[in-house]
Amino acid sequence: MAARVHAADQDFDGPVSAKISSFPFVGRLLVSGEISQVDVAVRDITVRGVTFASVGVRLRSVKIDRDPLVQDRRVVLTSIGRGTAVVEISGAEISRLLGVTVVLEEGNARVLVAGTLVPVSARVDGNTLVVNAAGITLPAIDIPKLPLVSCLTGTEILAGRVRLTCDVDRVPVELAGRSLRVQL
Repeated sequence: MAARVHAADQDFDGPVSAKISSFPFVGRLLVSGEISQVDVAVRDITVRGVTFASVGVRLRSVKIDRDPLVQDRRVVLTSIGRGTAVVEISGAEISRLLGVTVVLEEGNARVLVAGTLVPVSARVDGNTLVVNAAGITLPAIDIPKLPLVSCLTGTEILAGRVRLTCDVDRVPVELAGRSLRVQL
């Protein structure tokens, strides 16, 4: 799966990890055609001048096409029950992009203005990270198209980073319709 992500998008070179959680793996695949969970993540990637700490997706109740599995030992993801896309961007990168010092603590964001830390809020609007402070105009950060992520709707401020999320209801294009050879 990691190779699929790299093959689908040549604009990044970060390390990709993929994990399939299903027990018993082979039996469950053959009998039900379902995998409990699939996690795919890309770490430390730069896309169009923006560096992301991680970009990933967690898919649950993943259905596969059993014919390629039985005939060719290939796993083809066909649908999911639900999933979550997650993008994390560090406070240092946000500081670089905004041109001001940003301090991120669990649930709390502040920017340094004239020697004073001023509280700010962060939200995602479409593919734009908007940081607002009372009386301070900060530039928006455009989030480029990223592998595995079809949308961004939620924002969470964590210690040292901002997490952007989205619920997904289909297999990401980088993983859909492609097969993965497995040893049975």
